[in-house]
Amino acid sequence: MNALVKLKTVGLCSVTALVLACGEDATNVVTENGATGPSRVVEEASPSPPAEPPPAAQSRPLIIVTERESPEISLNYLHILPDWPSDGVLDYDAALELGEFVDVQAVGGALYAYRPSNFEVERLLVDADLNVTSSGRLSFANYGVDAYSETIWVSPERAFLVDELSGQMVLWNPSRMEIIGATSIDPALLERDGMPAVLQRGMCVGERCVTAINWRDWSTDRYHSAAALAIFDGASDEPELTVVEDPRCAPSSSLAPFRDEAGNLYVIGDGGLGFDRLASPNKTALPQCVLRLPAGATEFDPDFFVDLNAVTGSPGFYTAHPMADRRLLVNTWSPAVDVATVADPVDPGWYWSYPPYFEYAIVDLEGAASIPVPDLPRAAVQFSTTLRVDDENYVQLYQEDGSTSLYRVDTTGAVTRVLDSGRGTDVQYLGRL
Repeated sequence: MNALVKLKTVGLCSVTALVLACGEDATNVVTENGATGPSRVVEEASPSPPAEPPPAAQSRPLIIVTERESPEISLNYLHILPDWPSDGVLDYDAALELGEFVDVQAVGGALYAYRPSNFEVERLLVDADLNVTSSGRLSFANYGVDAYSETIWVSPERAFLVDELSGQMVLWNPSRMEIIGATSIDPALLERDGMPAVLQRGMCVGERCVTAINWRDWSTDRYHSAAALAIFDGASDEPELTVVEDPRCAPSSSLAPFRDEAGNLYVIGDGGLGFDRLASPNKTALPQCVLRLPAGATEFDPDFFVDLNAVTGSPGFYTAHPMADRRLLVNTWSPAVDVATVADPVDPGWYWSYPPYFEYAIVDLEGAASIPVPDLPRAAVQFSTTLRVDDENYVQLYQEDGSTSLYRVDTTGAVTRVLDSGRGTDVQYLGRL
């Protein structure tokens, strides 16, 4: 697959399709080069053995979805645990095999397993003994949606399957496993200056729903220079998307919005995961930054602007994920490495495959300050992913043999290894039932 081809998923994460983040609070999922697994060395992030994280804030069962790769097939496994394993190892004899390329989300006390191969979602219930039973299936095949459309969850009774390729939003009831109806997306919104719109994984604050939107043509490296959100009313059976955009930031290309405790929404102008700033033939001079959409507002706050490049001292970053205490965990290009000494002036695809020059930092959105995370080593873009559960961030690092280790990173930058997976195995999703 071409390095600049983007595959969207409904939270689908795969070792074979490089991911950015999956989990209870996952921001979105984007694949960039379809690599079949790590091919470069990543140092151990910590010499200490796996340690049990502090007790979770919630007593609900922990949901972990993993993927095991082989030359023939990649299979997903569902692990349902009282909490994190104290020895840092998952028991596959107790896991439920889900099949190939299955996306799982925990919503409203149930699990929803989506299989893009047949456009079908299955509702799974878990009893007090952590046994799993199926409670219904629902197919979207008759609606002509793309296999990797994404679901935006309003509540356990309302969700929208959003698909810009077919130009529609399919409303369904997850609790009753029924489709309510489909609404067309305004064609004028789906294209701008000859570039198709891409709606990234969204979220809802109450019934106010948003999804990051951008217009981009990876084949020509053209893009619309603005950070933008598409907003809609999750209570409506026929919602209309309204676009709010701001030219202060690089395009909100690949990372989803997030919220704070006051209900304010934030968009990250990531500039194609840093590609627009560091490698694109059409580089942007706009910063990768964070903007705020106040609760109930229809315009971005003109007084809130966090330039992540300036704060971290880095020319670009790959990913940024919300943390507790109004912070961001940012995977930045190392400020100590001159991009010009690494870049290939002929092939911009160098960005997706070069040796490890990305490192982690934590940014305080209020104080506009940054602290390093020294116990996580540098990695290339395909060698780390971020997952979230219990309002905590977990960084997964890939080793040379394809095995992975999962590290909890707290808001002070402290790192604790919590899980190790064997060769060709990684964690795809974290959640609580």
